[in-house]
Amino acid sequence: MEYSYHGNQAKRQKTDQEVVSGDTLPDSNSVFNTDSTSFNAITDIPDDFFLFVDNNDANITQASNDSLQPPIKAERPNTVFTLVVGGRVFRLSWSSLKSDGPNNFFLKYFRNNSTKVMHIDRDPDVFNSIVLHLRGYHIQPKNDLDNQCLLADAHYYGLERLKKILQEYLFVNVGGRTFRLPWDLFQKDGSRNFFTGPLMFSLFSPHVDNAIAPPIYIDRDPDIFEDIINHLRGYTISIKNEIHRKNLLKDAKYYVFKQLIDKLLSAHQSVAGFGEGGHSEVLLLLQDIRIIHVLEPKCVQLGIKVDKPIKEMTHEDWSVTQLQYRRVSDDPPHVLLIQISNTRVQLHKYDNGCIKLTYEMNAMDMNILDKIANITKATNGVSKEICIDIDCAIILDDNEVRSLEENFASGDNDLIDTTFYSECCEKCDRQCNISQLVLQRSICSIHLLDNRIVLNALRLDAISSRYKLNKKRQFLPT
Repeated sequence: MEYSYHGNQAKRQKTDQEVVSGDTLPDSNSVFNTDSTSFNAITDIPDDFFLFVDNNDANITQASNDSLQPPIKAERPNTVFTLVVGGRVFRLSWSSLKSDGPNNFFLKYFRNNSTKVMHIDRDPDVFNSIVLHLRGYHIQPKNDLDNQCLLADAHYYGLERLKKILQEYLFVNVGGRTFRLPWDLFQKDGSRNFFTGPLMFSLFSPHVDNAIAPPIYIDRDPDIFEDIINHLRGYTISIKNEIHRKNLLKDAKYYVFKQLIDKLLSAHQSVAGFGEGGHSEVLLLLQDIRIIHVLEPKCVQLGIKVDKPIKEMTHEDWSVTQLQYRRVSDDPPHVLLIQISNTRVQLHKYDNGCIKLTYEMNAMDMNILDKIANITKATNGVSKEICIDIDCAIILDDNEVRSLEENFASGDNDLIDTTFYSECCEKCDRQCNISQLVLQRSICSIHLLDNRIVLNALRLDAISSRYKLNKKRQFLPT
């Protein structure tokens, strides 16, 4: 309940330039003193001084007073109005009150009532900034709290122009550091992110009318946020190390900056300049692939059918069956390479000297490959065999191996420990010996062959036995 005391018999005419905010009201003891001198002061108080306004709907609640004049519903130029906000007196002209109109809180009230005085139970310091705005001055909030208080009172008083000015910028406190940012900056990474969605809604569309939305505090790293903001402004982020990249990626996901996520997910981007023409490549961790950016291979786009056995495929055949990837909407497609790590691999050795690698992935990684098969319409699913490129770079137990098949043919047991082979693999259609490998890291291309997703290894780094694995273990520093 905000009380408004107003009078229609005041004789003074003042302009805004003649009044200084901060005037005080007559002392109550002097007003109600019964001596003749003080009684004369009472005659200067308007007859209808003690009426009040109900809430903020600017409608007068009439008291039983026969001396009251009927409401005025017209413009009131050349009139100075007294606004008592939180006990502090402000005087504004009609032109100042209507400068942020045409139907704000003040205009509605004074058009419907003959009074020139209003008492409002709001913060006088906040209102002092609003007075400057109504008088035509530019105001700028000092911090996030000041901005939210101004926005709340602009909503309370119905000052639409001031609300629009305040809503052009976002004050946000990230990890104890306050940032003032234009809202359109967050559109640089798409229209749907943390700021243009839930944050904007919580600030500008409170669930309760006239509710004061609290200042926004985000408990994240302010330095990382500053890097992300500089990126949105068009600057290049200088990634210091892998930890910095992972932290940037973590917060980019938190803020739902999808284009930045796609850029940070790319561990490497290169051009394969060998063969005919060369092509752009992008290397991603398997778990970082965004399925919606996976594109069909050229053979599907151009209607080329490749039905040769794998052993007879040429570099051109491998190239046209390779899946592509578009990192951001305005980028050209890149050939997709993936990195897989810490995967169990079975090495199958046949009597004719041929070998085959099959793998076992965790459920999460297999789910990603299944989704890739689904989006590329690979009706036969995902092959569990890893093809080995003819130029695959193989590191086995820290030793370079030019070819696994050549190694077996030469009988070089120093590189591959044959003591751990077991006989007769039930999954194969012919007699074989099988051994376990630990695939530490591998870079593979992804191909669509015979309506099946197939991995083709370009680089392998593997361990052949538990002894070799233990040999690679590192001691803790002492």
